[in-house]
Amino acid sequence: MHIPFNVGSSHYVGVLMSVSLIVTGCSMFSGEAKLHKNAKGSVYLKEIADWSFSADHPTTIDQMTMLKVVKGVVTDDVLKMSGNMPASGSKPMRVFSDEDAEFLAPLLAQGLSQAKPEQIVGFKVSPSAGSGTEPTAGTLYVHKESIHLTIASTQNRKASGFTPRSTAHLEKAPSFVALGSDAMTMVIDYQTLAKAAMPGSIQAAGSPKPIPASTSQAAQMVPAATPTLDPSVTGAAAPQEASALLDPQEFPAQRRTDAGIPQLSTDELLNKKLDELREAREANKRKDSEIAMLKKETMWMKQELRQRTEEVKAMKTSKSAARSVPKKKLAEAYQTR
Repeated sequence: MHIPFNVGSSHYVGVLMSVSLIVTGCSMFSGEAKLHKNAKGSVYLKEIADWSFSADHPTTIDQMTMLKVVKGVVTDDVLKMSGNMPASGSKPMRVFSDEDAEFLAPLLAQGLSQAKPEQIVGFKVSPSAGSGTEPTAGTLYVHKESIHLTIASTQNRKASGFTPRSTAHLEKAPSFVALGSDAMTMVIDYQTLAKAAMPGSIQAAGSPKPIPASTSQAAQMVPAATPTLDPSVTGAAAPQEASALLDPQEFPAQRRTDAGIPQLSTDELLNKKLDELREAREANKRKDSEIAMLKKETMWMKQELRQRTEEVKAMKTSKSAARSVPKKKLAEAYQTR
């Protein structure tokens, strides 16, 4: 009586273990493995359930190249923090600041070195404090010697390109990245990008722009600073040190005034250009009239030369006709018988 019970219980336990293993395997297949997470952001590995997907993982990419990848993502759709109005001009802005790029680059390189062929690297980074922008999420994987980087679009920003442009092109994001139907994937040739310069001249989106001091304020600050140089203390080197502290490129208006070149407003410059253009047109008109007179004189000379030629031909024709007519013999008188 005990044997059937034991066999049945062991069979029941075996079924439960099989089901639990299947469930565990499915959860492991569709789960995420976190590599790093803190208040700044997180980086994780995500397995793709699409059997047709296969990435070239693991892949080793140096951190400097990965830093260029993160800094190269740009956007043209940047909103001003003050009034939610489009920013003036069409200059591209970086999606990630220097701080965000330095945080992400080593973690993304680590993720690609640990990822399996069926995994992609996901990330989410919070912007710097005070920037007012939303957190940025995205994924990347390596396939056919190219990094496929996708950035999720937010209400204020959408990744629209990559710099330098010669190292990447845009494609519609595949469905398995699950970052929205309008997301675009940047296919980046990271081997070519490794030889390019670091894209550091473009400002990051959402970061406050530095306000340059006006030249008038700089000109007012210079006289206030010069009395502090005491000639009795510094000697002859004081004027040289004072001139060395002033960058000539920072005071272009003052350089023009010192050189004796008068400063002209925009209206004055425009009027000057219009006067020069008017004088040039008048000179062209005078030249055109002179050319017309020369043409008329040439026509008159041709007509006169043609008339003279015809007269000469007529004279030659009349002379030749006179020579060709035979002279009549004079009548002779004879005596008649």
